[in-house]
This record gives sequence, structure tokens and C-alpha cells, in this order.
Amino acid sequence: MRVAMFTWESLHSIFAGGVGVHVTELAAALERRGHEMHVITRRKEDQSYYDHIDGVHYHRIDHGLSDNYVESMDFMCKAMAHKFHEITSMIGKFELVHAHDWLTANAMKYVMDGFGTPGVFTIHSTEYGRDGNVFFDGFARWIRDAEAAGCHNATTVISVSRFLAEEIKRIYHVPGEKIHVVPNGVAYHEFDGFINPGDVKGIYGIPPMAPTVFAAGRMTLQKGMDMLVEAVPMVLASYPDTRFIISGSGPEKDHVMRRAHEVGAMDAIVFLEALPRWEYINIMKAVDIVVLPSRNEPFGIVALEAWAAGKPVVATTAGGPAEFIWHDVNGFLVDANPGGLAHGIGSLLADHDHCRKLGANGRKAVEEEYNWDKVAMYTEGVYNAVLSQ
Repeated sequence: MRVAMFTWESLHSIFAGGVGVHVTELAAALERRGHEMHVITRRKEDQSYYDHIDGVHYHRIDHGLSDNYVESMDFMCKAMAHKFHEITSMIGKFELVHAHDWLTANAMKYVMDGFGTPGVFTIHSTEYGRDGNVFFDGFARWIRDAEAAGCHNATTVISVSRFLAEEIKRIYHVPGEKIHVVPNGVAYHEFDGFINPGDVKGIYGIPPMAPTVFAAGRMTLQKGMDMLVEAVPMVLASYPDTRFIISGSGPEKDHVMRRAHEVGAMDAIVFLEALPRWEYINIMKAVDIVVLPSRNEPFGIVALEAWAAGKPVVATTAGGPAEFIWHDVNGFLVDANPGGLAHGIGSLLADHDHCRKLGANGRKAVEEEYNWDKVAMYTEGVYNAVLSQ
């Protein structure tokens, strides 16, 4: 079938994070299953307006900007819908459109209204969750309204976890039968190949033999990086040589760094901005433990990437990871507070052999279950269900 995906980010345009990885890998995997995939996304300044990459057609757009971020995203959606019209006039009808997150929900609606094309809407997280399980006013309310509209306008909604599906049903009153759960995946071969962990650690001033813990993600209340830095002194009390790498940018970064100073943890932490993909992969392969300290985690793709690198994961029970991590088999599940995080990290540092075994079990899980070809198969099933309605 011919499918158009709307996304504000991808690995082959402007890239921001997990949604970009998801869309890029899923589109390529669906193409391998015989579908004609078109990704309509934003354009970086130095990029062309069209590319054909891994069998996928990438159509890039420019759009107007406003001081109001929500209005800017609507400008983007209108440009995406216009591009869809251009493509359709050249090559013919699309069977369906697939929008990712609230940012492109209006593009889906414009196309559904203008062309009668069925729409699939994937929610990767909610504004409520990103705000740390709080209903803020202002822009946050507008974004929640856009998410709710996307859910109700779509023919079908895809959620990346059962946890997130329940959240969508609860806060946006979406009927359960309208929601399909399709998990994330990981291109695990991307993490293959040897690197010298000591050399990578040395780049960041970390001794080669120092046990190293890595956390990566947007610096928001949702991701709980402040709880992780509060756990650091507890870990150092028993394992004083441990070092931490925390990467990411976002509105809470200053607060997280300030907390690190306040609790006396700054000397044990290396703070980095959001990383280019190659650097992120090298760090993931070099460290000993990966942590997801989230207050609310819709899925937790970082856990799959850690497993792809053969690393054990410590994650909170607050969300999606509790659905696929088997406690003390391929990861360690803890309460979403500094004490819980310190307990999980310390438990793995205490037994290096068990630590490696958990990482090996995680690698097996991504090879067998959480790969993009399997995710594409599940997504194709949703598409077929939509077209049969």
C-alpha cells in the first residue's frame, strides 16, 4: 500500500530524539515489507527538498514561524498537507496517512478532510506525562487539546505501550477499541562492533576502570534526571569510584545541574548536551549500566538501545519499561525515587557477572522481539484493520 507519514523529525531531516528514530526505522521496515512509503517532514537549511533513502521517499518542507509555538506547528501542518496534495497530483492516491504526535496531528486532519484518506495517529507520549504527571495551563493546555483532537479525529490511534494507552483513555476519553498497542523497536546491529571502553571514557575525563552509569533523554520533569542526581551520593557511599554520564537538553537542565551541586554530586557527573548518533552509540557501548529514571515513561526506547549494546538497564516502574523488562532477568525495576534508583544501580554494581548476564539477556530480547521488522509487521496489521473498516 502507499502510505504517507507526517513527522516533525527524522534521522534524514531535522532530528530531535526518539520519534525521529522511530519514524525513520519504521518507514524503512515497512518498505522492506513491500509498501510504498513517503515521509513528509521538515527541512534543514542545507538539505534538498527530496531524497530517496533506504527505499523511502523523503519530502521536506519549509514553513512559516510564529511567536506562538503551537501556531508554528499549524503552519508546518498546512505546509505538509500542501506537499501531500502536490505528491498526490503527481503519483495518485494514498491508501492512508500516518501522523506522529500532536505536532503533525493537524496535517492528518487536513488530509482526512480534503481527501477522505483514513488517518492513523501514533502518540509517543502525552503532554501530561512530559510535564511529570501534572496538568499545567498555558501552552501545555493547548498541546493537550491538540493531542485530544488528534486522537478523536484519527481513524485509529497507536500507542507504544499499554501504560500509555491507559493514560490516553483516561485523560482524553478515547474508546479502548480505537487504540492499538505497537511497541518500539531498535536497529540492534547499529550497536555491533568493538570499541575500547577505556578510550571512550577517557574522552570525558573518566578513568578507564571506573564503573560508569549512563542516562540520556530530554531534560524534563518526565525523565526524572533530578531524581538520578539525588541518587548519586547514595551510590558513591558504597561505590565511590562510580562515574555518571547524563546527556540531554531541555527546560529542566539548569535545575538538574543545580541539584547536582546542592547534593555534592557534581564531581562524579559528566553533563553533555543531546548527542550525535555515533557518539551516543559509542558511549552506550562503553558504559556499564544504563538508567531510565523517569517519573512517566511512555515506552523507554533507551532501554532497547542499551540492550542492543548488551548493557543492563535500571528503570523505574512508572511506565512502559515495566511491561517488557523482566526484573532481575534482563533488567532491574525500581521505585521512581532517588532511593529506588540508588538501590538498583548498587545492586548491579555489586555483581559484575550478573550485570553482564542481564545485558546479554536484553540483547537476546531485542534480536527476537523488539526489532523493526517485527514492529513493521504489527503496524501493517493496524493498517489492514483500518482499511477493512
